[in-house]
Amino acid sequence: METPNGIISSDFLTMEYDYIEYYVGMAKMVVYWHVKALGFKVVAYSGPETGVPDRCSYYIVKNDIKLVITSASQPSSYKIVSFVDLHGNGIKKLAVKVSNVKEFFQRALKNGAIPLQHPETISDDSGSVDIASLKMFDDNEVVLINYDHYSGDFMPGYKNIEQDWDVFDEDTALEKIDHVACALRLNEINLWENYFNSIFHSKTVTQFDERQNGGGKKIGMLLKVLQSENKQMNNVLVEPDHEVRSQVSLFIDQNYGAGIQHIAFSSGNIFKSVEALRSNGVRFTKYPDSYYKKLSIKYPDLDITLLRKHGVLCDVLDGALLFQIFTTPIGDRATFFYEIVQRVNNYQGFGLDNIHALFEAMETELMANTIS
Repeated sequence: METPNGIISSDFLTMEYDYIEYYVGMAKMVVYWHVKALGFKVVAYSGPETGVPDRCSYYIVKNDIKLVITSASQPSSYKIVSFVDLHGNGIKKLAVKVSNVKEFFQRALKNGAIPLQHPETISDDSGSVDIASLKMFDDNEVVLINYDHYSGDFMPGYKNIEQDWDVFDEDTALEKIDHVACALRLNEINLWENYFNSIFHSKTVTQFDERQNGGGKKIGMLLKVLQSENKQMNNVLVEPDHEVRSQVSLFIDQNYGAGIQHIAFSSGNIFKSVEALRSNGVRFTKYPDSYYKKLSIKYPDLDITLLRKHGVLCDVLDGALLFQIFTTPIGDRATFFYEIVQRVNNYQGFGLDNIHALFEAMETELMANTIS
């Protein structure tokens, strides 16, 4: 159905992340960590054995979370090799499923999108997939994809390998992608805010300005949350302040530019998730006991016993709760990490009251991991 202004409303009413693709130095090892530590299941593989000569890619899933882990299979795979050399292991692509790739792509270009891959159709015996991509940040891509005419496990070029990987029994209770957080250079946030909102007709629903303007302790950052019409796709953009050393500026330095800082996974039971993840060897950022003391004073009716025990942060908004916790960086560089969240009673915010505690703790953790 098309609205008077030319927007195909079905696209924007069902907008959500599809899959996220990482470029890494050794895909099999990163896949193993996601399986063993986070409870993902390996579904399909693409590589030289399946007719794709330049890369090895594993398609892994956990409930509604879909990840692709890719590494170069030969030195001439310069796009993958150069990305990993420059940025380390990190996210390369965010995929969004749309109803008509060609129409969405053309409309995005009219609204200012920068094309990387023009629409094409790839196919095999299981059907066809339409795909295209748009530029994002320094070296990232937004993939537009449609699988309506494909019945295979993922997309052409992938072979099912579920029987080749063990499944670990303990459920980590991770359900879907809650939001994607992106770290930008100074003065970039408005550029990318307008870019995303123009392409996806999302809206800026939250702004948090903690830049140094004199008086009071500031953490030196500007944050904006961009949300799709159906509230299923949330992009968090963060920009550092001028000449303020912060978690955001550290990411820019370690990543050699703007990029995706963390992915938040939602959980149906965050305490179960944290317990399972810790037992699997996942490390989380630690918060001082003073945080929980302040929380109990601010919200005297809130039982903080489990929060303190598991190191989980909490925000309260109109009777609804947000539980959140952050892993330490999952690679060797102080860059990409995961967040786990649980929204109780339809909590709609983004835990802004916790930002000070988060950034102070994360900076302590990240600075400790850097070599001076």
